[in-house]
Amino acid sequence: MLRDIVVQAFAGLHHHWFRAALSMLGISWGIVSVVVLLAYGDGFRTALEAGFAGAFGDGVAVTFMGQTSKQAGGERAGKRVRLTVADVEAIESLPLVSTASPEFMKEFPVTFGNKQSNHVVRAVAASYGEMRSERPLPGGRFLDDEDIRLHRRVAFIGSEVQRKLIGGRPAVGETIRVAGVPFDVIGVMQEKVQMSNYNRPDKYCIFIPWTTAAGLMDTTQVGIFVWRSVSPAQYPRAEKQVREYMAGRYRYDATDERAANIFGAATMQQIVGGMITGLKAVLTFIGVLTLAIGGIGIMNIMFVNVQERTREIGVRKALGATRRQILWQFLLEGLVTTFGGGLVGVVLSYALVWMLSPRPFLSELMDDASRATDIHLVMTAALVGTCTAILMGVGLVAGLLPAMKASRLDPIEALRYE
Repeated sequence: MLRDIVVQAFAGLHHHWFRAALSMLGISWGIVSVVVLLAYGDGFRTALEAGFAGAFGDGVAVTFMGQTSKQAGGERAGKRVRLTVADVEAIESLPLVSTASPEFMKEFPVTFGNKQSNHVVRAVAASYGEMRSERPLPGGRFLDDEDIRLHRRVAFIGSEVQRKLIGGRPAVGETIRVAGVPFDVIGVMQEKVQMSNYNRPDKYCIFIPWTTAAGLMDTTQVGIFVWRSVSPAQYPRAEKQVREYMAGRYRYDATDERAANIFGAATMQQIVGGMITGLKAVLTFIGVLTLAIGGIGIMNIMFVNVQERTREIGVRKALGATRRQILWQFLLEGLVTTFGGGLVGVVLSYALVWMLSPRPFLSELMDDASRATDIHLVMTAALVGTCTAILMGVGLVAGLLPAMKASRLDPIEALRYE
């Protein structure tokens, strides 16, 4: 019985092959729209994440000390909160914090030979380099613990600092002067994509040991420090622990975010996630709408098909075909048409994704030679699964309504139909 239904369904499709092909074309275009739009959304998310990754590693946050906005512990609101290096070291010792570094910043005139330009100098600890993804070019290095302990006058410079001051010659081993104070260059930063920064992109900065900076800037009060949780999963608990330590130490409400503004990888992921969720919702709606239009086209053609084959349905019912058999025959025709068009659409989508990827996005704006911040369209299993689920829904609706109409035809009226 099932075999007869399948044979009848495919015979009907073969007899009206041109009509079926046009129906498949509408579905194929819908699938292409859904796949390409969703793949674009995934590529957009990946590009944004790559752009933000240059600012912070996983579980890393920068804390900007501010002033209180709530009264707590007998203290008035509006009190300025500043830490000491000892506080940062105490935060580094918290159970859920793996490492922390103070950060002091100030702009200075920097000279090399007869060249001079102004650059922001960041005085930091050795752990800062890993947390902020400051990777050196071959032959150089970032600051280490010995540089901090021995108060060495060494500097790790950004790529733009090298370009402006030293040019194309090797920078490691050269001596630059920061406000007249000599510093030996120990490394040059690799180019990195950095959408997010505070004060200045890292490639325009110079990094020196914070213990050496006392003669250049005030290091008694810490207004900014960078820290990392023991694992990205523990970040929320680590942030709470950091806030509670500072609030207890300086007697203010731990929920007062103006006293300590913490911004890091988790915050950026929330921002990017919100942007992408909204974008993908719009793209999905557009794609599904296009696919639904293709489904409506199949439904209309199936209704015409039922009307033209009314006498055939009457003959089949007169010969003993049941309503269920008629229903399954026309439903199968609709599903085969839908999924045939879907299969063609997936193949076309693979070709289009390959041809369209990558699309220029942030690379030119941010001088990203790696092209990591371009939009790379990728078809994933999850994406194909989502499209298949949407297609199943469209196919069932497009095929079921005409099939129900066909199964409910009265055989006597159907035989009289002209």
